[in-house]
Amino acid sequence: MKHNKSNRKVIPYTLVLGGGGARGLAHIGVLKSLEKNGLIPSLIIGTSMGAVVGAMYSQLLSAKAVEIKTRNFIESEFFKRIGLDQFSNIDDENSGSVWERFAAHLRQRYMLSKSVLGTGTFAQEQLLQSMQKLVDDADIRDLPIRFAAVTSDLADGEEHVLTSGSVVTAVTASSAVPGIIAPLPVDSHIFIDGTVTSTIPVPAALALSKDPIVAVDVRHKLDDFNSYRHGFEIVMRAGEITTRKLNDLHLKKADIILKPDVQNIEWNEFKYIDRCIQAGEEAVDENKHRLIRKLTKRPFRFFRW
Repeated sequence: MKHNKSNRKVIPYTLVLGGGGARGLAHIGVLKSLEKNGLIPSLIIGTSMGAVVGAMYSQLLSAKAVEIKTRNFIESEFFKRIGLDQFSNIDDENSGSVWERFAAHLRQRYMLSKSVLGTGTFAQEQLLQSMQKLVDDADIRDLPIRFAAVTSDLADGEEHVLTSGSVVTAVTASSAVPGIIAPLPVDSHIFIDGTVTSTIPVPAALALSKDPIVAVDVRHKLDDFNSYRHGFEIVMRAGEITTRKLNDLHLKKADIILKPDVQNIEWNEFKYIDRCIQAGEEAVDENKHRLIRKLTKRPFRFFRW
């Protein structure tokens, strides 16, 4: 991989990129606008799709290059064979009760696994191949921009922040969505998607750096819930509320929160890449003066790329 050999300013702050499937494409737009305004972060921490985009930028050092590589992947035959674009919107307002949407959700997860392997789960190998097409493998410690991926461990129930070792393994572990993608065993760990413990990994940012934190929130909206017919609907809703409230608490510790307007886009709607990227750019542009005031008070650093 060729690097830009010219000196370039890196602002001492941490960029936290949250998970959200296709909504995470907004992170590309965020990085494009930050780069345009000379606000290149010294540390990027990502969960799930945020980890993928963050790792790509930490390697490629260009948001445009990340966009091109991502577009090529989404348009590839490999991605089309996965068949994500064939699934309907299970959260459509006319799709029935939460229980009915849950049943549809399970059916679609089964269809996804069948479309790829003809087995009950989407194997780690398939996800690994996807990551290898997007990220060049290297030790995380050798990336030009400091990077960390957040994952969750089924074995000990803890969140793990991966700051060394294979970057491909790290982003794969961070993106292993429960029920869709089989867990990734690494040594004594059984890693699954980082959103299980932290959709927006602000706690990891606090642990790794004392610099200001800019967090990007690409969560789905909390759907309307005016009535219920099954007890399981209550259980599901309670889980959604708990997760949202936990992440709201995490976000309060960020210095600046960016919320691209992607809350109505589903996790599998990668066809909306243009809309997501634009939303990411707009989120930065709307907060441009706040970002500059907050982040440029501290001395910048020169990184040689």
